[in-house]
Amino acid sequence: MALFKGSYYETTRAFDAPKDARPPFRGLRPRTLTDPEPILKHTVAVGDRLDALAQHYYANPRDWRRLADCNAQELFTEDLVYAPQAPDPDQVQAPALGEVILVPRRREGGI
Repeated sequence: MALFKGSYYETTRAFDAPKDARPPFRGLRPRTLTDPEPILKHTVAVGDRLDALAQHYYANPRDWRRLADCNAQELFTEDLVYAPQAPDPDQVQAPALGEVILVPRRREGGI
């Protein structure tokens, strides 16, 4: 399996071959979370999106995973900026206004 250089999955291990003659599973093991140290707190406001926050803090919208890794208490990353349960049944998702997101420092080495 080919992965792009700089991909978050670049260093992820593949599954080991089974002891019998079966071919190995051709996927990857789960990515190891980096557990970055938070240095800032961001309070969720109307219109916040993870890619926009990553652009603001890291100048790269693809670094939204840094925010997700630092806030691993949320099972689904969109729950960082949207309330898991909308207060109005007709509304699909409501902003998680006033919730605090931890923001880690930039990655070293540009990776």
